[in-house]
Amino acid sequence: MKVFSFYRKKMLSYIVATSMLFLLFLSCDDDQESSSGNPHDPSKPILVTTFSPTKGGAKDKILLDGENFGTDASKIEVYFNLKKAAVISSSGNRIYAIVPRLPGDNPAIKVVIGENSATYDSTFLYTPQAQVTTVTGNGTKDFVEGPLDQAHVYGKYLELDAEGNLFMSWRDGGSWGVARISEKENIVTPLIIATSTSERVLYANGLTVDRATGILTASHESVPEVFFSFDPREAWNPRQRNAKFSESDYASIVWNDRYANFITYCPYDKMLYTRFRDGKIARIDPDTYEAEIVHQGPYGSQYGQGINPLKPWELYITLHSNANPVEFRQGIMMLDLRDLESGFKRLNAPGGSGFRDGPVEDALFNYPKDIKFDNDGNMFIADYGNHCIRMLSADGIVSTVAGQPGTSGYKDGGPVESLFKNPWGVAVNELGEIYIADWGNARIRKLVIE
Repeated sequence: MKVFSFYRKKMLSYIVATSMLFLLFLSCDDDQESSSGNPHDPSKPILVTTFSPTKGGAKDKILLDGENFGTDASKIEVYFNLKKAAVISSSGNRIYAIVPRLPGDNPAIKVVIGENSATYDSTFLYTPQAQVTTVTGNGTKDFVEGPLDQAHVYGKYLELDAEGNLFMSWRDGGSWGVARISEKENIVTPLIIATSTSERVLYANGLTVDRATGILTASHESVPEVFFSFDPREAWNPRQRNAKFSESDYASIVWNDRYANFITYCPYDKMLYTRFRDGKIARIDPDTYEAEIVHQGPYGSQYGQGINPLKPWELYITLHSNANPVEFRQGIMMLDLRDLESGFKRLNAPGGSGFRDGPVEDALFNYPKDIKFDNDGNMFIADYGNHCIRMLSADGIVSTVAGQPGTSGYKDGGPVESLFKNPWGVAVNELGEIYIADWGNARIRKLVIE
């Protein structure tokens, strides 16, 4: 019996080994057949027919049917609007790809192979998956430092460095200052704070960070030449920096409209840009603080400023309801820093306060405040009057990504159920996560998309 058992085991081992070799042979044969399938013929057009599924979100798998795709996935590019999808494989008449993040509303799908391309007749119904949480603050409208679950925040403007440090300026609730918020360290710490106007040396609004050096800069809005820098190599201790304007440039600033609410670092020319309420834009060297007026634009208070990282020569500005001429009110403007004579260009529709998603030339906002970009060139807007967060995609489509337009409140959760009250500041980190200064709720919120 032992001998029989021994031979039976040997026979079973032989059968298993033979079967595995056979399957391996078939697999290799299949691979050879797949790799030797019909290549893309550049002399013939690409034909696209249908795709499945027809709706979904980022990282979903999608199958694209058609003809003349070829089997070399490395030569195939698939775009959802302007966003490039990951192509996994192709059988020649079917492409397996992954839906990209935030391609915009109803993206068109295009297949590109070499010089040939084809676009599907139907668009993809894209649904962003988002979640809003509260980082810190409990609704009390003052400032108290401490652990995230105990701190009080009443922030207006936000900015982030490459290390994930979140910086907040505030000017309400009985004090003024700039603070650092660290989720990693679970702490809110003031970098500069004043509890009376007599000790207030910095009246900060918008903040900017050079993400290469980590240096944070804020403007003192009431004195045209005064700025403050906070260098992480100096433990973010505040340092006053005075801009050096020529006498004629300084004299040209209308004193009653001297307010410089914002300062923005521009990686295109490694300069800082600020704007006064009289419409003058100044360029400042962050090392020497030599400064000059480089553009005269329309009059008006300003509530947001940002640089597009994909086109770092584009400076974006939101103007308020007192802008003059009137066509610049309640809008998002852009100035091309390569062509300072071209003037402001309004991007969204005129018409004052309102709410409308869609192509940017048709979109309406209700007191748009802070604006910031992710690394893909999507702009996020704190739509103060509509109590929601809007996104202007890189291909020019405005959509609502969190909050219920026209409904104020406080609620965490998905994009539909989340609620905000007069959001004011936004900042975006390297991962594309959006932080929001939910001013009316005296909290810092976090929006994670996909």
